[in-house]
Amino acid sequence: MSLLDDGPDEVLIYPETTTTDDRGNEVRGPSAVPVALRCRVQPVTSDEAAVAGQQVATTYRLITRSAPLGAWARVVWDGREWDVVGEPQKSNGSPRTRHITALLRARGAP
Repeated sequence: MSLLDDGPDEVLIYPETTTTDDRGNEVRGPSAVPVALRCRVQPVTSDEAAVAGQQVATTYRLITRSAPLGAWARVVWDGREWDVVGEPQKSNGSPRTRHITALLRARGAP
């Protein structure tokens, strides 16, 4: 069993789409239809707030063989919604080690 193909975590990915608004402008955002995917999700860092009472923003790393991820995609994992931070990184090694890595941050986190 490969952690890239059959990881222990299940996520719903709303892929990045481009639509046109009523003024003719291209608008990017998450699709309305999700894609279910098995992957590996690992904690990366926790940014502790300097002032008491502020929110802690934990960042996770999503690792999978392939996924329809983009900077405007939305991910649902562990009962919460997550944004993709930046662009996903594609590692183009051998067919056995090829994978995509994306950083996730909880929606509404600083």
